[in-house]
Parts: sequence; C-alpha cells; structure tokens
Amino acid sequence: MAKIKVLRKVLERNEDQANLNRRLFREKNVLVINIMGSPGAGKTTFIEAMSNELKSQGIRVGVIEGDYEGSIDAERLSSLDIPVVQLNVNSCHLNANFIKEGVNNLPLSEIDIIFIENVGNLICPSGFDLGEDLRVTLYSVPEGDDKPIKYPVMFKRTDVVVITKTDMLAYFDFDIEKVKNQLSRLNQDLKVYLFSSKSSINKDIVEFFKLRLNQKRES
Repeated sequence: MAKIKVLRKVLERNEDQANLNRRLFREKNVLVINIMGSPGAGKTTFIEAMSNELKSQGIRVGVIEGDYEGSIDAERLSSLDIPVVQLNVNSCHLNANFIKEGVNNLPLSEIDIIFIENVGNLICPSGFDLGEDLRVTLYSVPEGDDKPIKYPVMFKRTDVVVITKTDMLAYFDFDIEKVKNQLSRLNQDLKVYLFSSKSSINKDIVEFFKLRLNQKRES
C-alpha cells in the first residue's frame, strides 16, 4: 500500500506564523488591532478617525491595509502622514504570513499602534489569527440588525463591536438594544461602542485603545 504523506493543516501553519508575529509585537511593545467588517461598514473611515485622534495625543500609528485589489484606501490613509502598507491578497481574508510581509515594510520602532484593515467580509477573517492583540468588528446601521444571528462566529471571536453610521438610525429599521442583546448572548465579554463620522468622535473607544496600549507596555 502506498504511503500517504499527511500535510499539516493550513490553519496550523497560520498559527505558527501568528505566534511569531505576536512575539515580535510584544518585543517591540506595539499594540496590533485587527479591524474587520463587511465592505462599506466604514473600516477606513474608522481607522482614519482613530489615527487622527491618537496622533493628536502623541501616539504613533501605522496601518496595514488589506484589499482584494486596488490601493484607494491606502492612498487615502497615507495622506494622514502615517506609515501605510498596502497588501493586495486576492483572498477573502488576511493571514499571518501576509501580516509578516506587511510588518517587514513598516518602521516598527516608530509605531505604537498598528491598525490592520482586513478584507471586507463577515466570515473568512474570523478564522485566521494574525498575531493581533485586539479584534474589532465594525457593523454598520445600513446592514440591518440581524447580522449577529446570520454571522455568529464573527461576533463570537471578536473583542469589540463598533456600530457605525449611527447618524443613519432615523432612516433604517435598526434596533440597537436588540443588537446588544444578541451580541451579549454570543459573547458576554464583548465591548460595544457607537460611532459616526458625522459627529464628534467617541472618546471611549480612543481611551480603550490607549488603555490596552498601556497594559501591553506594562506586561
């Protein structure tokens, strides 16, 4: 009988690289935040707002921008005068090896927080550890209030949900309390914040990121 060579699973290989990424980020005292969400959920706008606010407080920010194709978002973020790396991955998600490639092109010694903008998708990104410290899922009002039911794994495997485009609540049938209850049943430790680019920035989100950065530096 012919011998069958059993190859290690893709996810196991990804986990090995994710652990190497995590070790590097720990050595450099860099907080890494994986931003996930559907196309159009407002990921780039959110990163832009957070970066501007953190920069104003003396915190240095870098971005790894993941897209299937194109560089529109990376060009937009680079106008903030922060280091940005574009990854075109021809995939529905980023993985740890892509992040290794992106990090090799960032000046880590000059960065305190890295935002990773994952490929727009509510399924694939949740299954791949990148070596990040925090997972933040953006969920916009126009998407409707049923997404935690339809895509539970994404919301189970995230640390923070940011409900975006809240300035549009008057125009959509979106029940925030209903969504919060759904999320709580999936993940009792989940933090939920509201965000709109049309109003003043939610300082609670910024303070949470700063707290996690300080905790990493002290650990």
